[in-house]
Amino acid sequence: MNWLYHDHRKFESLVYQCRTASDAGDWEIVKGLVEQLLVAYESHVAIEEQILFPAYEAHPGAPAEPTEALKSDHVQIFRLFRHVAKQLEDDIPASVADDLAMLFRTLARHHEKEEQIFLPMASEALYADKDAILADLETRFGASSA
Repeated sequence: MNWLYHDHRKFESLVYQCRTASDAGDWEIVKGLVEQLLVAYESHVAIEEQILFPAYEAHPGAPAEPTEALKSDHVQIFRLFRHVAKQLEDDIPASVADDLAMLFRTLARHHEKEEQIFLPMASEALYADKDAILADLETRFGASSA
């Protein structure tokens, strides 16, 4: 599941690029990057919430708290995305740089929770169901195990 780590770094890099472009006042670049980021993040979250989290939660004794906290983070992250997109759409970018900084911090904290708490805790359960998870990924998203 190295692709999860790769996705996390990619998202953080895109937000950083948004911030750099916003500091330069290049709003078209920011808009394009935000759109790209939102599409990629929606796909990433769908995989987590529709496949990985349920696979983990299906195991006897698996506590619900980790995935519930991560799902709550997803709601907050999407709220921040929509707020930034709305400001850009309404052509009022005054606080976009600050909002992007907040988005970056929120994403980084969320990714840290997934990588340092959820994945180590869930790895045994997810690995045991690896073939079924990969088949589900392929069926739903056309994703490969790479």
